[in-house]
Amino acid sequence: MNYIVVDFEWTQTSYGKGSENRKIPFEIIEIGAVKLNEKWKEVDRFSRTIRPKVYKKVHDITKELTGITQEELNVSDPFTYVLVDFMLWCGKDYTFCTWGNMDLVELQRNMKYYGLLDLLKAPVKYYNVQKLFRELCAHYTAAASFATAVAYFYLPKSADFHRSVIASPYPPDIFRMVD
Repeated sequence: MNYIVVDFEWTQTSYGKGSENRKIPFEIIEIGAVKLNEKWKEVDRFSRTIRPKVYKKVHDITKELTGITQEELNVSDPFTYVLVDFMLWCGKDYTFCTWGNMDLVELQRNMKYYGLLDLLKAPVKYYNVQKLFRELCAHYTAAASFATAVAYFYLPKSADFHRSVIASPYPPDIFRMVD
């Protein structure tokens, strides 16, 4: 069994509330993941940007937070290709590890929109690492930020966390708190 520590980045309409596609209000534009074995040792990484189909112009806030450029997305593969590669990379027996539950909500919403929901085994097995951190370490009543957890464990911060490829490596270290 493997643990898939995953983070998604997404974009949305640039034209304000009410102009979004209700079936897919957020479109995934990047998948970053680290595969860990049952002993929490890293065995592989996955990192791909995705060319958006619904919100073709990356939202300015998304661009600012992630650094993902329009040019980068324009030469990326579409969601259907990247998702199939990602699911094959995950393998047959895995549990997702996410910071919060929004990533999996948006993953399933994007998969449904593109007719790919059957690629995800139900029920989806996952650990909400943010909730575990809050309950086991920080005892906050509200959701703790990812930066708070990194600081709590004295982990090095080499870049901003709003990029899947950067955020994905951290949760394995944070998740060891339950061992």
